[in-house]
Amino acid sequence: MSALVDEKPETNSWFDRHQRSAWIAAAASIATALIATLVPIFANSGDDKDTAGGPAAVPTSSASTSSTASAPASAPTTTPGENESPSSNGSPAGSERWKGALLVDAEPKDLDALPDPDGADDQGDVFMVLNYEFGGQNSTRIAQWAGASGALPGYQECSDAIDALGSRDNVKLSKKTVLCVRTSAGNVVRLKVSKLGETSIDTHTTFDAVIWNGS
Repeated sequence: MSALVDEKPETNSWFDRHQRSAWIAAAASIATALIATLVPIFANSGDDKDTAGGPAAVPTSSASTSSTASAPASAPTTTPGENESPSSNGSPAGSERWKGALLVDAEPKDLDALPDPDGADDQGDVFMVLNYEFGGQNSTRIAQWAGASGALPGYQECSDAIDALGSRDNVKLSKKTVLCVRTSAGNVVRLKVSKLGETSIDTHTTFDAVIWNGS
């Protein structure tokens, strides 16, 4: 009897240890499964929180980011007035083309080519002959200014004088002579004698000249 009594507790003790081990293993398995299940949930929850709390993404478009270039304003077109008709070189009538000392001699001078008036004879406008006479060619018209003493004519006054008195005849010069000339190209010239030749056979005469664009 004592041997049986001693064996029973030993048998129960082994069984109890085995059973506890099984329970521990099962509990460990359950705990592992719960951890594997809960970790992704917590992780996703954290991501959702960060996403929800962050700023919303704003789509951009090329239209909103590109700057709009404004078209340059077109330059206004001006129309010449009655006294501002375009001349042959594109400038308005009455605008100054050239001003300075002009030497005229027996060789015809092309007043439309100033400051280099020397050219072919068939393109010349004015020339000098003996006895202090001043002449023109190629449809050039000459008028002697007879206005107030000491007052020099401007563009319009010279143009009006040529319209009224201009001719192709030679003009006898003196030290006070002022001429108005319309060139073969239609430009208007004022010529004031500044120096005559030393003798009547000296054709070199210097003028104070102003040339304006004609109509």
